[in-house]
Amino acid sequence: MDYNYQQQSNRLPDGRQIPRRITTNPQERRSYENFTPAGLFDWRRWVPLIVIVTSLNIVWWRQPLLHTKSLTGAAITWQIMPLFGYTLAIAIAMTLLMTQNFRSILSYLFLGFSILFTFSALIQTRHEIFILLLLLSSFFVAIQQNWLGLQNWLGLVLLSVLATFTVPVSIFYVTNDFVTQRFIWQLFPMLFGFGFYFTPILMPNPDGRKLSILTLGLFWVTVFSQSIGISTLFIIIFSLFAFILQFVKAKIGNWQHMGYILMLALSMLLIYH
Repeated sequence: MDYNYQQQSNRLPDGRQIPRRITTNPQERRSYENFTPAGLFDWRRWVPLIVIVTSLNIVWWRQPLLHTKSLTGAAITWQIMPLFGYTLAIAIAMTLLMTQNFRSILSYLFLGFSILFTFSALIQTRHEIFILLLLLSSFFVAIQQNWLGLQNWLGLVLLSVLATFTVPVSIFYVTNDFVTQRFIWQLFPMLFGFGFYFTPILMPNPDGRKLSILTLGLFWVTVFSQSIGISTLFIIIFSLFAFILQFVKAKIGNWQHMGYILMLALSMLLIYH
């Protein structure tokens, strides 16, 4: 009995042996920071997947459609469905990456699906959009290659820029056949929102916590540059909650990543209304 108890006490909740000395390398520590066990049909796997995928699509689609409606009053048509298929596939791939420590073989399948959607006639004939969407899919392939060293501040910058200026711009351009300068400027809160909320996801280490102070400040600057009202207070509350959440040990596993993306979506809903 004592022997069995000792054996269990030396293991992580998912059954893996606790290493004698955990490395200080953040990339190597990832596999020990997120150890919530979840089987294929476990609700703890599917709830974060559904919430994160839904939240990312809300972030990407809300502003382009609102701006389109304010300009032309045009409504979305079935012709844009390949682009929706792309955003759904890329959001699932991103969720798998986040919940599997940026090393997910299954994510390559959905990244492949996203690339297939770019070869639809609607997207392929618009060469600039075609290239932008391919860049985003390629980035999520590259970020999983440790030898490229993108799981740091450089990867965070690239992720923020690509996630902000590929999908929303593509949605707006495909819908209207043009892009306005005003629309581009309105995407800056989203840019710094991605930067702040993805900092603890991409860099779950002391360096990331220090960087989050800077990314939070930049996000607040862009928020205050918009119209200030009661919604601004809620955005500050959501961002502070996300800032504090990164200091919580990873015992909540995938729910931590879900919290960051959910706060991002709620913030964007309040900014773009």
